[in-house]
Amino acid sequence: MSTLPERKAIMIVEDNASIAEIIKDTLNGEPEYQAVAVHDGALALEVVRSLRASLVLLDLNIPGMDGLQIYDMMQADPMLRQIPVIFLTANANREEFRRRRFTNILEKPFDLDDLLAQVAAVLKQE
Repeated sequence: MSTLPERKAIMIVEDNASIAEIIKDTLNGEPEYQAVAVHDGALALEVVRSLRASLVLLDLNIPGMDGLQIYDMMQADPMLRQIPVIFLTANANREEFRRRRFTNILEKPFDLDDLLAQVAAVLKQE
C-alpha cells in the first residue's frame, strides 16, 4: 500500500476575502497543497507559526499591518525566516522590491495558472 505524499501547507494573507477564496480553492484543488487564508496581518504571524507553512502568499495591502511589515517580522523570527514568500500586489512598488531584491512577485490581476507555476517553482527551490 503506497502512502500519499504529505501536502505542503500554504498560507494566503489577503484582505480581499473573495480573492483569497479563489486562490485557496485553486491551491486546494492540487493534490500536493493545503492552503489556508487569513485576512489580518497580526493573525497572519500567529497562523504561519502554528501551520508550519511551506510558503506564504502575502498581499502588500493588509489592514493594520502591511505585507512588508509582516515580511520584516517573519525575517526577524528564526522559526519563520526560512519560509519563502510570494508577494501579491496590485500596485507593485518596483523600487522597494528592487532595493530588497524580491523576485517572487505576482501582480494583480494574475492568471491562476501563473500562480500555480510560481508556487511550484518556489517550492522546488526549498
